[in-house]
Amino acid sequence: MRIRIMVAVALGALAGMAAAAVLPQRESPVAARAAGTSQLRAFGVHSSQKSAVRDPKMDSSLADISRHLSHVRAASAIQDLHALHPAARFAMSTSGQPMVLIDAVTLGDAGKLRSSLEALGLERSAQFKNDVSGWLPVSRLSAATALGELHAVRAAMPRTRVGAVTTQGDFAQNSDLVRSENALDGTGVTVGILSDSYDCYSVYASNNVPASGNAGYANNGFNTTAAEDMSSADLPSSVNVLEDATCMQYGAPLQLPFGDEGRAMMQVVHDVAPGAGLAFYTAENGEADFANGIEALASAGAKIVADDVGYFDEPFFQDGLIAQAVNTVQATGVTYLSAAGNNGNLAYDNTNPNFTAVASGGANNGEHVLNFNQGSGAASTTLPVTVPPLIPGEYVAIVLEWDQPYVTGAPNSGGATSQLDLCLTNVHGNDDIYDDNLNVLSTDCTGANTLGQDPVQIIIVGNPANATGNSGQTTFDIMVGIVGSSTKPGRIKVAVEDDGAGSTINSYATNTGTIQGHPSATGAAAVGAAFYFQTPNCVQTLALESFSSEGGTPILFDQNGTRLASAQNRQKPDFVGPDGGNDTFLGFTLTGSQDPTTGTTVSECKNDQNFPNFFGTSAATPHVAGIAALFLQANPSLTPANIVSYLSQTALPMTEGANYDGAGFVQADLAAQKVPALIPAAPTLSLSASAVTVNSPVTITWKSYNNQGCTASGNWTGSQAASGSQTLTPSTAGTQTYKLACTNAAGTSATASISLTVNPLPPAPTISVAPTSITVGQSATITWSSTGASGCTASGSWSGAQAASGSMVVTPGASGTNTYTLACSNSNGSSPSASATLTVNAASSSHGGGALDARTLAALALLSLLSVASRLRRRSGVATKRRSSYPRAH
Repeated sequence: MRIRIMVAVALGALAGMAAAAVLPQRESPVAARAAGTSQLRAFGVHSSQKSAVRDPKMDSSLADISRHLSHVRAASAIQDLHALHPAARFAMSTSGQPMVLIDAVTLGDAGKLRSSLEALGLERSAQFKNDVSGWLPVSRLSAATALGELHAVRAAMPRTRVGAVTTQGDFAQNSDLVRSENALDGTGVTVGILSDSYDCYSVYASNNVPASGNAGYANNGFNTTAAEDMSSADLPSSVNVLEDATCMQYGAPLQLPFGDEGRAMMQVVHDVAPGAGLAFYTAENGEADFANGIEALASAGAKIVADDVGYFDEPFFQDGLIAQAVNTVQATGVTYLSAAGNNGNLAYDNTNPNFTAVASGGANNGEHVLNFNQGSGAASTTLPVTVPPLIPGEYVAIVLEWDQPYVTGAPNSGGATSQLDLCLTNVHGNDDIYDDNLNVLSTDCTGANTLGQDPVQIIIVGNPANATGNSGQTTFDIMVGIVGSSTKPGRIKVAVEDDGAGSTINSYATNTGTIQGHPSATGAAAVGAAFYFQTPNCVQTLALESFSSEGGTPILFDQNGTRLASAQNRQKPDFVGPDGGNDTFLGFTLTGSQDPTTGTTVSECKNDQNFPNFFGTSAATPHVAGIAALFLQANPSLTPANIVSYLSQTALPMTEGANYDGAGFVQADLAAQKVPALIPAAPTLSLSASAVTVNSPVTITWKSYNNQGCTASGNWTGSQAASGSQTLTPSTAGTQTYKLACTNAAGTSATASISLTVNPLPPAPTISVAPTSITVGQSATITWSSTGASGCTASGSWSGAQAASGSMVVTPGASGTNTYTLACSNSNGSSPSASATLTVNAASSSHGGGALDARTLAALALLSLLSVASRLRRRSGVATKRRSSYPRAH
């Protein structure tokens, strides 16, 4: 059921604060509420004057609605239906017919049931396991029960676990230290939220829904919308809204508008992990859609999911439909956090029920009635309960369950083998309770359940939202009867679920656990609440909120409905987070003497009286979700079990010391020290480019958290700081791998690596000149080739672009040494250059200024010799005579 209870818990907190100026003890809110004259109503019951016969496939709520359909006026159908049962959800169909939100169960093909219901007009249908949710025209309820594939159908009644968003809780749980000391903000992590709505306030503002007054959507005076939260940085610039509530179908005029509690939870996450992404899915559209929403958030990338919604018909003794969805996503690595609830220990458990007396007369005439007195003394067939004055729009649920398996989520379980009847009787005090016919309640009952269906009965008592004021304090008795021929259950549980309003069980109370449904799942961490100001950073004494739900109800069946060989006693809640901090719109303001933080010297513990305060496990849960986001940023390899274990092991025990108050109050800084001790955070590595060419620079950057230092290996070496950057210049082509091992305080290392592609350059070309020496005016040939190049560039004694290979004739015009240099390139860059040299000789001089060839020079040399010989003969006569016989030279 969707209980609009925010203000109720807020007033409960005020009462405690007024009673204890130094350390607020939030007990019953009765003292803070003036009793009024508004009359309470009971829903889901029938009186002794009405027929006890109901359609065996309908729960008591739908049966109650179905009985009165003939009185519903066409012109005001929704209003009339809400008057019949304000806890149920009604809306108009696309064809103009009034609809009711249902959960339908089958033992066969759920897809076939869904199709059959859609043929009857079911809108916005959802299917999970053997449950189908959606909006069914109320006129087709009887037709639905005639479907052979339908096993049972019930009114879907979601309720959030609101009590009243937070900044001070960040300080109280030391998550501010985790951020500052480790440079964390949740970046890269998405947190999913399941709650009532995200941004209905903007819808109400544009559709003339009153903001003020008892039934206003912002009766505390704060009507901030999601867009305004983003503009003020109370939310990130974007939120992934997968599915929001249908805002105008909140149940006016008997229920309060949706409270955008999901947005308030997101503000808390954003305070603790401002870099985290946020996603939202409403849990208001039936249990099958709730379960689908859990999986949808996981599919959208949420590694942490938190919710504050429950359904009154979820099982106490078994993992039901929603719990199974929780376990599924947790097995894939999603850390799931669920608000434990705000019902304290308002429960009665009987492990050996004794049905002795037989009722004579009244709605449970002929039934054997439960003896609530489990001790000595006379038998008592009634359990007395006092409900304090309820504000308009506030409801209390009386939930009866017993130790037989659920069929929802477990189609082969067989369901209930006992037929129990839940009744209210003997109303006294300052108020009356009226039944659905506006008759003063005498003894009104749900009627016995149908065999084979879920073992649960629910009665709703409350003050409709259109009441003129508060109700009076009221006491009534609860009775439980059993149809004589059915099997006696081995265990019975009655929970008074008032969401922190301050009700009491006046006699025979066992003060046992009230955590119900999926928060008890093995895959969920249930979160309790402690007022932020009453934690060690602000005061010396730590105390659990009095309304924070306790655990301890054993799990008796597996998810298939098979009884376990021995009961599982799960320690729930898992831990406790802070509530009561400020947000922008949800909650109530603590001012004047009502503000217990006024005299504190710790600035972080002071309340900002300009903003409302958000109380309840709904506020505590997103605080812990924010811590989980910080841890996952530091080490994405953490498992849900790791995170829950670190938080549990380091939690500060509550003063109560009870097993079922959880491990204690979370201490994020101490839990953070556990993270590296078990699984050190591997560094993150990044490169300025994924590929470079040989001898080109590249920058590597790394970060690590909760580590003391790092050591590089692979294609780089040496000791490195825990975070930093370095420029590298790879000289070898291929894949370069840079490894970094970072070591924490415990001496344990974690390693990460990253690879760089180093593209090769073309090799230096080959180049030659032939001949290698010439005379000025002569020619030589340059020849070159390059492997893998697309072209070359000449320099030195030649220039210009050249082909990758070729030849060229050169005729130097001057003597000297000519150097011909060539560099070739491809898409990766330019090769090293290569050179060849050519010696160019100067030509010899002649009288004509021309050059003489070699033959002429040789002839001239011979003539010179002959001339010398002739001169020698003239000096010697003998020689002359002898020479005369030789021919004359020419």
